[in-house]
Amino acid sequence: MSSSIVRLSRNATPALGADVPLSVPHLLMPLISERNGFYAFESALHVFPWGGGEMSAEWWNLPDLWRGAYGDSFDGLTFFAEDAFGFQFAVSDIGFHSFNPETGDVESMGRTSEEWSKQIMDDFEFHTGHPVIREWQQLNGALSSGFRLSPRTPFVLGGEFSVESMRSVASVDLMRFRADLYRQLKGVPDGSQVRIYIEDAE
Repeated sequence: MSSSIVRLSRNATPALGADVPLSVPHLLMPLISERNGFYAFESALHVFPWGGGEMSAEWWNLPDLWRGAYGDSFDGLTFFAEDAFGFQFAVSDIGFHSFNPETGDVESMGRTSEEWSKQIMDDFEFHTGHPVIREWQQLNGALSSGFRLSPRTPFVLGGEFSVESMRSVASVDLMRFRADLYRQLKGVPDGSQVRIYIEDAE
């Protein structure tokens, strides 16, 4: 039986990057060695290539791009992929995680590249948002490189996972917007009435 990493690569585009640098986190190396960056499931999953330059994993993790806006709370995470809505996947010294950029919630997704890939393959529609991005692209055309889908109302404030509510937003702008939202909501108890100051992510 093929490994989950190989199964995932069979559903992916050709590699987005060339030679794999030694700077790739060791837990991530089996995935990136198989295919250095790719889109999969009709662009629902985007794995960043390693090797430097714009839209590389090194670029995506620069402190002054967007992640510095979260402070040092998530310094142990290296972000390497995103789903259709710009929710992040990350690797740390202890394993793989999903990261909700609106709430800051981090959830485990296994200890190895194989375990992470298996979770993706076992339920790719849930983990990548494939049904929504597939229908959105049927109506609007292919999503541009460097863009993700976002509801007009943030998910944490009641936004819906529906095609009708979605718009295309540059990934960097979307993450900066969500970092600001996270800072405003941090520490606020669930169910509280809040006034959020939102600067449009477009």
